[in-house]
Amino acid sequence: MRYFIYLCALFLMACGGDKKVAEQAAAEKKDSLSRPENINRVSAIAKVEPEAGLVELSAPQSGIVAVLYKQAGDRVKKGEVILKIDLQNDQLATDVLAKQILTQQARAAADAANIRQYQASLKQKQTEVQVTEKLVATGADTRQNLNTQQKELEVIQANLETARNQAAASIAEIATLKKQQQQARLTASDELIRAKQDGILVTMDARIGAALTALTPFATLAPAGDLILHGEIDEMFSTRVKLGQQVTVNEVGSQAVIARGTVSYLSPILANKSLFYGEPGEASDRRVRPFKVVLDKEYGLLINAKVECSIQIK
Repeated sequence: MRYFIYLCALFLMACGGDKKVAEQAAAEKKDSLSRPENINRVSAIAKVEPEAGLVELSAPQSGIVAVLYKQAGDRVKKGEVILKIDLQNDQLATDVLAKQILTQQARAAADAANIRQYQASLKQKQTEVQVTEKLVATGADTRQNLNTQQKELEVIQANLETARNQAAASIAEIATLKKQQQQARLTASDELIRAKQDGILVTMDARIGAALTALTPFATLAPAGDLILHGEIDEMFSTRVKLGQQVTVNEVGSQAVIARGTVSYLSPILANKSLFYGEPGEASDRRVRPFKVVLDKEYGLLINAKVECSIQIK
């Protein structure tokens, strides 16, 4: 009986030792500073995107969606209308500016008439002062009368200067209003939102009757062209990957190869991990090196699909 108890104790001690060894191995595996040296491939996560990246579309001014010509998944050509927004407020502003311009032009015409009137009065008063000066010199008129006429001449000159300043201000105001009117007309003509390049609308958040806020994205466009992979290499292996190295691509969790390509770009700096990472237990201070892969042919991959890359480094 004592011998049986002794054997059980030895067995329990052995199991506890194996458990400690397993825990220690797991800790070493998770250690961000442990760096395997003898490896032939580096694995990384990537997303399928157009070579130029995804483009967010927005309207240059706010408005209400009146007509929606395209939906998510539709192909668009450069210059093709995507949607139409209601810009009644901008049209109203254009009409108001037109009325303001007419009013200011009438004021400018009145200022010009005042200038002509003051110029005529000035010429007449200058003649009268000259005649009075001669009469005073011969004693035929008084010095007081001459002084009165000279003051009247100064008043006319001041009124003329004021009228000229008012006319200049009216002309400047008209020019400003015309510029505002031109800008308002351009804004009103932008009610049709057009595609700036060929591509596919991968998302469309605009709805008929809904408001669009200026410069706020309402859709996402995938520009036409070849698809590439945008990925991130863990900092532990960031220096081992080189341009031109071969890459095999498979779906996440699968060993079947769905595409092949080569490394075409490596970022010169390390960056924070993006949102499609975040595995439980990984170090929070881990950095990654962004990279790109050019596919060797068209594989029919889905835009924005998440894939696994295996980079041949040896």
